Amino acid sequence: MKRSLFRLWNLPNRQLSTLPKRFPKIEPNRAAAVLFAGIGTSIAAYKLITPAKSLLLGDDDDEDATRHNVQTDHKLTKRELRFLQFASVEFDDVIYMSPMDFIDSLTLDQPRERVYRRVLKEKDLNRMLSRTPPFRTGSKTFFRTMDQKGVISYSEYIFLLTLLTKSKSAFRIAFLMFDDDDNGNIDRDEFMLIRSLTSSLRSTTRIQSKQNQQNADSIVNDSQDSCQLDASDYHFAVSRIGKDRLFTGTDSYTVMFTKSEEEVRRQDTTLLLHLFGLRGNAKLSFEEFQQFYENLQEELMEIEFHEFARGKSTISPVDFARLILRYSIVNLDDYHNYLQRVQERSNDDEEGITLQQWATFSRFLNNLQEFQSAVRLYVNSNVPVSETEFARAVSCTIGRKLDPVVVSMIFRIFDENNDGTLSYPEFLAVMSDRLHRGLRGRLEKPWGWRPFKNCVINEVCRA
Repeated sequence: MKRSLFRLWNLPNRQLSTLPKRFPKIEPNRAAAVLFAGIGTSIAAYKLITPAKSLLLGDDDDEDATRHNVQTDHKLTKRELRFLQFASVEFDDVIYMSPMDFIDSLTLDQPRERVYRRVLKEKDLNRMLSRTPPFRTGSKTFFRTMDQKGVISYSEYIFLLTLLTKSKSAFRIAFLMFDDDDNGNIDRDEFMLIRSLTSSLRSTTRIQSKQNQQNADSIVNDSQDSCQLDASDYHFAVSRIGKDRLFTGTDSYTVMFTKSEEEVRRQDTTLLLHLFGLRGNAKLSFEEFQQFYENLQEELMEIEFHEFARGKSTISPVDFARLILRYSIVNLDDYHNYLQRVQERSNDDEEGITLQQWATFSRFLNNLQEFQSAVRLYVNSNVPVSETEFARAVSCTIGRKLDPVVVSMIFRIFDENNDGTLSYPEFLAVMSDRLHRGLRGRLEKPWGWRPFKNCVINEVCRA
């Protein structure tokens, strides 16, 4: 290869003149430079195959787990990633959220800046939990008041997300499922069943720190017969033993972690003590549990409103559109088209949306499933509806009229051709993303991304 390039570099002009006439006359040195550039481009393109192949194969799953210092034997879900992204507390190798972390995960695009997760000692956690207020009449500022003084497990995070996306009728069904003995109350043991539905997220921070320290000590001592495992030995063990046997099971927990999964599930948390008292003997009736459910929704609704109101008493039409489209999975160009449409159809002197109007619309969002059932005929036939028909459907769903100002704002966002009608499928798709805050799972289709990805992988492997 080098010899060929050397010959080309020293190619005389008379030989270059024998090239086809359709090529422009170039100097020898310049021709060689062009060839070098072409070869460099080809090599760079070839080297892109490996990273692209790794991306298509999903090797970034392990990178996600490593980046968040979490042990897992499966691809992290959207909800797990969201939880790990905002969780700022560790205790006994288990990752927790603080109450404010939970609020931030629902109202911020990125977590607040921090260097690492805070590792709590047992005495610090006990002192923190002892200050948990009892439920009693409840509070609409509970999570904001607790701030960083508390812990919320991953299973409780899923439970709270579920409450935020359920209507009152669905909430009653959930209560009946929790009430195992059908006595009209939920006790601590019945509530603890939710922890058996999901596994905890185990932190590898301590284990990695210990391994790093052992490796550092090994380097300092320069011992040739050391029994410490380095990174290559560790990966060799994983490849031979398997992640499932190395990290899961009773034997592995006694070696790798300080507590078993069952012990972790019995761990007191802020939410558990708030609902059932410090002694754990309190019970919640349906009315009390519903009060907690409504307080949670109203607290989050107020936080989001004040975030977009920016100190004012109303939200402007464009900011209301941003709030509506938040978490929706739409194309960036479509997103800007939505905002531009609202801006062009709004006046500068409009008062905007008040807190009460936003509260009514938020209640409508929580009953989106019932609304979708009510307008199923319109959805299936894709028949556009007017503002009057839309307002009537909302009123039948939540038993309360949606303010005409809010209805007008909705049509400004979704009425593309400004003909006074909107299409339900598009509206419901965006609202469903908004309700689930971008964490809704997608059903895989046989003609979707995964079959296409597998096809590309096969072709790359053949190359």
